[in-house]
Amino acid sequence: MNILHIIESSATGTLAMMRLLVSIQVRSGHNVSVIYSRRKETPADFEFLFPDSVRLHNVQMETLSERLICLAKIRRIFKEEMSSVVFMHSSFAGFLGRFSLLFCDARCYYIPHCISFMRRDVSLFKRLMFVFFEWIAALRPSTYVACSESEAREIRRWIPFGRCELVENAVDTDLWKNEQSWGAKNSCVIVNVGQIRAQKAPLLFAEIAKKVLGNRSDIKFIWVGDGDTELRRHLCEAGVDVCGWLTPAEVNDVLISAQVFLSTSSWEGMPVAPIEAMLAGCISVLSACPGNVDIVQDGETGYLFSDASQAAKIILNIFSDESLEESARISDRGRSYCEEHYNFSRYALDMECLIGE
Repeated sequence: MNILHIIESSATGTLAMMRLLVSIQVRSGHNVSVIYSRRKETPADFEFLFPDSVRLHNVQMETLSERLICLAKIRRIFKEEMSSVVFMHSSFAGFLGRFSLLFCDARCYYIPHCISFMRRDVSLFKRLMFVFFEWIAALRPSTYVACSESEAREIRRWIPFGRCELVENAVDTDLWKNEQSWGAKNSCVIVNVGQIRAQKAPLLFAEIAKKVLGNRSDIKFIWVGDGDTELRRHLCEAGVDVCGWLTPAEVNDVLISAQVFLSTSSWEGMPVAPIEAMLAGCISVLSACPGNVDIVQDGETGYLFSDASQAAKIILNIFSDESLEESARISDRGRSYCEEHYNFSRYALDMECLIGE
């Protein structure tokens, strides 16, 4: 089977999930091609992130003129590769990909990785405009592939005439064979991984850090990633160590050394970072937003919070002497849950069943 992937965004989670899916399809014997757009956050080694057999095509889609020109380019590559199945990753790629493939004979799957109208940093009017554009793009029939229950509910609510399948995100759990117990970690480290932008609510992260550090000076807050300069300044002023972008191996080391993963996101599809953190033995403390709520069972495999005060209270309780044994149990339950629910084999089977229909 000839499979084509189209990706416009280079967001960490989107790229990670696309790479995982491409790897699965190559292992299954499919011929895989990738159309990608290079942006400032695109990894410098992007071309080396895929198996050698994957054919890569750079088609810029960042500016308005590039987005108009790219329609013909995508259509031409689709025909040259004789693709029978097309996967589109992120909102812009989903919109541009569907328009470029109007009247083309292929099965199309659109994986939004958190569909645009789930955003909470824009007005209701703008979210409704995103819905309108999705309706327009639906002129080219495709299957929505939601990465979480939260995203599936939103898609089915706003696009009731479209086909939507749920395939929850996954990670390669073999990369996270960390047998170190939570209690054996020798430092009180709280970490987040992601771009510094509105979606990740870094101001809330900074507020939580201030509240916690006001009670416990021995706790260290780390943000792995970079982005908005002003938001980064607020994090640093709150006592957060912002270490910028790290290599995957370096991120692994940070997560393995940390005891808590703190996500303050306002919305998510299904973030990969807290899953990886739980596999590394961290306790995930997550804002109770769409996407996050699908990952942990509050008080059983992690914690959910609604505001800074509640988050600070949870973190201080995790590190209190009387809660250390329970914290270790939650870490173990979280790791086991992720190994069972978010593993490579389950994701591969779900995707193969999807395109095999």
